[in-house]
Amino acid sequence: MKQILQTSIWSHRDVRLVLPARALSFAGDSIAMIVLMLRVADGHGPAAVTALLLAFAVPTVLMIPFAGRIVDGYDSRTVLVWSGLLQAAAGVGLAFVHDLVHTLVLVCVLQLGQAVAGPAWGALIPRIVGEEHVGKATGTSQALIGVAMLSGSAVGGVLVGWAGARGALLVDAATFLVLIVVARMVRTRRRPEPGAVQERGGVSAGLRAIFGDQLLRILVPALWLFVVVGEAVNVVEVYLITKELGLGPELYGAAGAATGAGAILGSWLCGRLRGDRGQAWGVVAGMAAIGGSCVLMGVAGSFVTLMIGATMVGGGSGMVNAGSSSLVVTRSVEAVRGRVIAALNGTVRSFSILALLLGGAAGALLGPRGTFVTCGVACVVAAALACVLVVRVKDSELEALCH
Repeated sequence: MKQILQTSIWSHRDVRLVLPARALSFAGDSIAMIVLMLRVADGHGPAAVTALLLAFAVPTVLMIPFAGRIVDGYDSRTVLVWSGLLQAAAGVGLAFVHDLVHTLVLVCVLQLGQAVAGPAWGALIPRIVGEEHVGKATGTSQALIGVAMLSGSAVGGVLVGWAGARGALLVDAATFLVLIVVARMVRTRRRPEPGAVQERGGVSAGLRAIFGDQLLRILVPALWLFVVVGEAVNVVEVYLITKELGLGPELYGAAGAATGAGAILGSWLCGRLRGDRGQAWGVVAGMAAIGGSCVLMGVAGSFVTLMIGATMVGGGSGMVNAGSSSLVVTRSVEAVRGRVIAALNGTVRSFSILALLLGGAAGALLGPRGTFVTCGVACVVAAALACVLVVRVKDSELEALCH
């Protein structure tokens, strides 16, 4: 038993602080998303929902040239504390505004902090657990986040009806305060050498690292293509559930909880896949699962069918997130890891913006059900294309990449 504990990632004190705290923050974010989607959808059309989702995406894109340089160029504790303070302030502000304009502005401020905090935590965790345990830590973190999202989504709709939107949003703000405390308590820190970031470039360093890897240069563009067709359904999801199926806020939250439950299973399954080829196939399988599930949700005639589709979407998302995160982190040099993660996050958000625009147009032309079916089919096609490209990478090349 002692040997097992010594080889477990939980033997690290900082892991016991960071992973649960980050999961708690995601629970708060799930609550906030439910609240804000319901607030904007009530009395507004698809254009307003599109604007809200754009507010979540645009700041990350705008921060591409700066976020990675901040993460790699400054002490991790300083970066995490100040980004957490910014997010907490925005979260409190969201609890006390009601109009669409101020809501969108504060969401943008919230995401500016997240654009820096995400890569900062992502680059710090390998320092805590060691390079050999990055995959295990990533899978564990994704599973915990899945549990957190399940919990947050399950109570999000209930909180709106019980404590109102303000109380639910204050819960989200409180989770950022917890992260600030944890950032102060964590002993492991990244302290880059002065001038290292300037010598190696900004966002270009992250993109060069991605496209310099034979496997990532296939999976990352495939991921971008998947995001375009897969996330377009986010614009019409609330209308599919509340209008087409006639379900209330509580059951809308329950569908989100089902997605979180699926994400736990998907992360666990991907964590059991070994080697680069196994992780790559996990990403491709996750993409295909999301596409097929979107079709199922689009034709759903009952709450049960909807829940099955939502669970499968979560499972696919868990596999995609765990597999791609693990591959990107383990294949990047530590000194530029923050810029690699920031470049990936920023470019994914860029394609999310395109997806939202397509989703808004598709929602107006095809309706919620037509949008889900069309995007689901396109997702399956994207997964098939990624499959063909991964097959072209020979086993010998993958073995060389592993070493």
